[in-house]
Amino acid sequence: MAGEDAHDPGGKVRLRLPEGVTGEAVFSDCGRYRQVLRRDWTPKGAAPRAVLFVGMNPSVADAEASDPTCHRELVFSRDWGFTRYLKGNVLDWRATSPRDLPAPELAASRSNIPALVEMAEEAELVVMAYGRLHKRYGGIVRETVAAVAATGTALKCFGLNKDGSAKHPLYLRKDAGLISYPLQT
Repeated sequence: MAGEDAHDPGGKVRLRLPEGVTGEAVFSDCGRYRQVLRRDWTPKGAAPRAVLFVGMNPSVADAEASDPTCHRELVFSRDWGFTRYLKGNVLDWRATSPRDLPAPELAASRSNIPALVEMAEEAELVVMAYGRLHKRYGGIVRETVAAVAATGTALKCFGLNKDGSAKHPLYLRKDAGLISYPLQT
């Protein structure tokens, strides 16, 4: 991913991982896409308890650093008693601003849904948290939700926006509760 032609997702806010937390990330060879982000703080000898957050699209978070959204979601995860935070996105194109997302045919790689399904199968809980996406991505959202729901893992969200999308967690209160994520038919 390094080099002059490396993909720049925009934002520059990079936060250190909390003490005792290890990180992993899976990127495409070109660096434009991030399918998987993992954080782990499972105590030695304990079984991990994983939660998956499904956001809009990845920003600057990687194996060594978080962005504000991932940091906030990690805090929710720890507060809920999980020891492993998994992060995937409806779109895996890396961009800090939604206006920098490309057309739908480029915004999600072929590797994205399989990676989300694998993480959902590991997780005890999936939190849909993708916020308001432009309606041109509606088909991708529906396909992604259907694939994740097919794993049988419980889907929750922090509530719904007026357009029916799952609320984004960044600016929610620390004690924000979850509701069942309504599957559209």
